Amino acid sequence: MKTFLTTIQIDQKIIDHLDSADQIALDALSRLEDLYDTFNQRNIPFEIFKNSIEPFEAKYLLNLEKYGKLTLVEKDMKWINMILEFRIFKLGSLRFQYFPMDYVEIERESFELMPLSKEAKEIFYEGRPLINVHIQKDTDLSQEAVDDAFVKAREFFNAQFPHIKFEGFVTRTWLIYPGIISLLKPSSNIYYFANRFEIIASNTATYQALQRVYGTEDLDAIKAMPKSSSLEKDIINNLDKLGVSFGYMPFNPTI
Repeated sequence: MKTFLTTIQIDQKIIDHLDSADQIALDALSRLEDLYDTFNQRNIPFEIFKNSIEPFEAKYLLNLEKYGKLTLVEKDMKWINMILEFRIFKLGSLRFQYFPMDYVEIERESFELMPLSKEAKEIFYEGRPLINVHIQKDTDLSQEAVDDAFVKAREFFNAQFPHIKFEGFVTRTWLIYPGIISLLKPSSNIYYFANRFEIIASNTATYQALQRVYGTEDLDAIKAMPKSSSLEKDIINNLDKLGVSFGYMPFNPTI
């Protein structure tokens, strides 16, 4: 195991604390070795493998600091399993997930509820072959970086899943919510990114925008924070314009 982890250049702290790993952490590391073999068998560049497993590595380091050992907890496993099952990949500045349409993931429940209309469900039927776009905090959303990421995604998914005819990209994020976009200048990167997508459904949940912009949902703490960007200054004063949207763009760009 140590030889493998050294080969993939995983953080040395993980190697040094292998003796502290519980069974779930060891099992996931074993599956990581299988994933590495899959990438090699498919002749996928090591850089894509390394970039794609960043959240896996980060979760181990975070839990090591929190619990004093290498471990994974139940809430970690959604992302961990997507990585280990060869379903999500970092390509350029964005993460792309092989995503047969799943109402449970998009509609959700409670404060995250975002019901899809009957008309939307006729178009976005269960299992429709899509690619879900994930945007991490501090992602480069410049036009050039995003264009490059989508080019890479089209090439990668066509090459790695040739038996599937992908029909589009989707995303479920605060970054494309119309209320938030109304606060931005048309020249901003977020504004340009959002306009790539057709809005299919929305909700008025504020948690995602607050967490991504300020790192907390505590309004008193946010008000006391120093704010440098225009977005940081505007969001807290426009809570009624916060929300999350589900958006779609075709797999192949129109000319």
